[in-house]
Amino acid sequence: MEKRLLISFSGGETSAMMTHLLLQKNTYDVVKVVFANTGQENEQTLTFINNCDRYFGFNVVWVETKVYHGERKGSGFTIVNYNSASRLGEPFEEIIKKYGIPNQKQPICTRELKLAPITKYLRELGWSSNSYDTAIGIRFDEMDRVSSKFVENHIIYPLVDLKITKKKVREFWEKQPFRLNLHEHEGNCKWCWKKSKRKLLTLAKNTPEIFDFPMRMEREYGNAGFNLDPNYQRVFFRGAKSTKDILNESKLPFEPFIDGYRVTVENFIEDLDSAGACSESCEVF
Repeated sequence: MEKRLLISFSGGETSAMMTHLLLQKNTYDVVKVVFANTGQENEQTLTFINNCDRYFGFNVVWVETKVYHGERKGSGFTIVNYNSASRLGEPFEEIIKKYGIPNQKQPICTRELKLAPITKYLRELGWSSNSYDTAIGIRFDEMDRVSSKFVENHIIYPLVDLKITKKKVREFWEKQPFRLNLHEHEGNCKWCWKKSKRKLLTLAKNTPEIFDFPMRMEREYGNAGFNLDPNYQRVFFRGAKSTKDILNESKLPFEPFIDGYRVTVENFIEDLDSAGACSESCEVF
């Protein structure tokens, strides 16, 4: 039986370094590098992925979710590329129309925008569940993000095995002809609700226009989805905060997030620094 590997490419520098190392020393018969685009990634992320293809030959397969409205049918996939990839949140809006606004209580975005299109694409290739390994770009210094079920789910963490830390990732990219060119708090997704409030407030203060999309989603689809109280307006952010709340709070005094900011026991403020487990790159698993 052929050995198959899915490299789940998030579009970040850590994920890209892992991909480069795996392709250099490939031990699999078939390898697929797949990126799932939500339409709300930063443009720098899409450019970075395209540069990885050009300079390293990743041969990335770009997929976007395909939603079937009015049908009891799970999301499928559409193949796109750097030029045709959605930039205005089109795939994201489609899943919100059907399932409602994702948030901490209804964390459906990774499932519908990442996992579904990737697995459906692989299924069309004849890759059934557990017939392939999945490589995830988690570093040695973030082992707390490793899944407890990685063995049974055929997940591998090459950078953990190689003891690659954030410092080593940075040193690798300093030697390359291009970088991701995003600040740490920006991440791949422009305004991800899993980011800490400190990061969100910093983004809202510096680039309030990136919140136009979630603001419109809350306004147009606050009651979308299944089994919702018609009088309840669903919002994105932690603590039942709306996009408008985040924008308003960003106008009040707070200590903004800067590159290199480290949350410690001493400086931790729960309301500002609590974040989702995959706030930086939304790993599929």
